[in-house]
Amino acid sequence: MRELRAKRRIITTSRSLFLTPELPFHINRVSESFQLEEHRHEFFEINYVSEGSGYQHIEGRTLSVAKGDLFVIPPGASHVFRPRTSAREGGRLIVYNCLFNEWLVEKLTAAVPMEPGLMKLLTAGYPEQPWLYLRDRGDMFQHAFNRMHEEFRLRKPHYAAMVQADIIRLLVQVQRRLEPEGADWEEWPESFQAAAPAERGQDVERLLGRIAERIRRHPESPVHVRELADEARLGERQFRRRFIARTGMTLTEYVHKYRIEASCDRLLFTRDSIAVIAQQAGYQDLKFFNRLFKKKTGMTPGQYRKSGGASPVIAEPADPELAEGE
Repeated sequence: MRELRAKRRIITTSRSLFLTPELPFHINRVSESFQLEEHRHEFFEINYVSEGSGYQHIEGRTLSVAKGDLFVIPPGASHVFRPRTSAREGGRLIVYNCLFNEWLVEKLTAAVPMEPGLMKLLTAGYPEQPWLYLRDRGDMFQHAFNRMHEEFRLRKPHYAAMVQADIIRLLVQVQRRLEPEGADWEEWPESFQAAAPAERGQDVERLLGRIAERIRRHPESPVHVRELADEARLGERQFRRRFIARTGMTLTEYVHKYRIEASCDRLLFTRDSIAVIAQQAGYQDLKFFNRLFKKKTGMTPGQYRKSGGASPVIAEPADPELAEGE
């Protein structure tokens, strides 16, 4: 079925393509491209952006999306994902999808009592039930989709019960986040695309804070400016500028600071060799590590270990030649 609306061709995806009364849910993992047409469904769909970045075109609006974005799309709402660029140009957008309809809802409600708010989420179509947007917290949604996809793909004994249990947990978490005591400014049902500039600024600050905290906790992990900029929904130049405003340091300086601090701890509290400690901190070039360490602490790693850490770590800007990691 096709229709023309506001010069956009929209197809309707039939439930019969994916769902049956015996198996009223479907889980898949899709590498989005420019081939799929904008469409609406005869079923509910939960989308989770697992990798990359791109756009979600939904009901005539275009939203920038990145890893951690979750959408609940009710029956009747039109949408389509697009990567930022083609695969040939390095574009990548991986989305998990959880599809289900009233057949599953009937099974779930027969087994588990549902609160009124959750019942509306599970039974009303668009526009009575608006599409919803949430950001992941602590990869909770990511873990749920990983489990559901593996169970659905392998289909071990009792996999249907396992998937349905995760769907219930996922829906309850969504509903909790939408209730007054659980909601915050990051969740904008039906108004994500119309958020005030202040709200958008808050969202960027939250994402920058999450990135900075992740680097602080795991400074040894590889750092790529483009990926972090996509995660923060900023251009690379904007990201660099906003990161400095947030932390008082460039991204390179920030990464080096916490890598060297972690190395100081390992020098004092482990017997690992300096070469091993350099690799644990994320440095493959031992000469570079020794040079940077001395610049930051005033001592070589060996001298620091012998001194018992008498010299403080200095958080001064790194030389351009020490800008490894970006």
